[in-house]
Amino acid sequence: MKIAYLINAFNNYEHLNRLLSALDDEGVRFFIHIDKKSKMPEEIVSRERVVFVDRVKVWWGGWSLQEAIIIMMKEAFRHEADYFVLLSGTDYPIRPNRHLYNKLKEGGEYINIIRGFCSHKPESRIRYYYFDGFNRRNKKSLKTLFFFVLEELQRRTKLVAKRNYPFGQIFHGATWWALSRDCVGYVLDYMENNPDCVRFYKTSLAPDESMVHTIIGNSKHYRNCRGNLTYTDWSAKKPSPAIITGHHVDMFKKHPAFSGDRGPFFARKFLDTSGDVVTRIENEMRL
Repeated sequence: MKIAYLINAFNNYEHLNRLLSALDDEGVRFFIHIDKKSKMPEEIVSRERVVFVDRVKVWWGGWSLQEAIIIMMKEAFRHEADYFVLLSGTDYPIRPNRHLYNKLKEGGEYINIIRGFCSHKPESRIRYYYFDGFNRRNKKSLKTLFFFVLEELQRRTKLVAKRNYPFGQIFHGATWWALSRDCVGYVLDYMENNPDCVRFYKTSLAPDESMVHTIIGNSKHYRNCRGNLTYTDWSAKKPSPAIITGHHVDMFKKHPAFSGDRGPFFARKFLDTSGDVVTRIENEMRL
């Protein structure tokens, strides 16, 4: 089983190094995108089986994150791999690596796909125009306020709403996935041969949670989709998602959803200061 890990990171490099050590193996290669706004992790540059891809400035909610993912997909696809696993640099495995290998040998596409829209992923995300290149979370910034006002004006003007979707049904889901080589090849070919779809999503909000999902959802690969392999705790308001703590480790060990062959393989998110929690996971869950 040859696995290409696609990792998007911009900070917490000490933890990123722990993640690489946990997943490193003979048939593994890492393709890492570091946000161009961030410094390079010099302590990782010299590691074996690590490829740093071309960098872009990534802004939450914008096309730039999807662009970074596409760059990693294209670079990784040039190398031999049976599966491509998209991760955040703040993820960490909570099971032995053999669990992942056995799971991927079963085949299928490990991605959350929801048909249509839902309350936390509304149609407005793709129906209207959104801009990239600014920090949506910094609501005190004049640049952010300017683009927010411009987007609101466009939403109130029906003439600038996107009317014709360049695809069949629309799908959404979590950003993170593990896809077979055949599926990734299909997605890359589709984007190459259908530039209207790419142009459409370039002005959408959080396209990383819809574009790949929509391409797969309208293809033969949809019938092979299973849930994704990453646990995320959205119960906390701030920070969100919640940082993994010892409380989560206790839950992983006791809850039926995390036993046997069921449940996720990864969890997020961890910080540089999560060393003690990672040690518990290594000693109690990944033996």
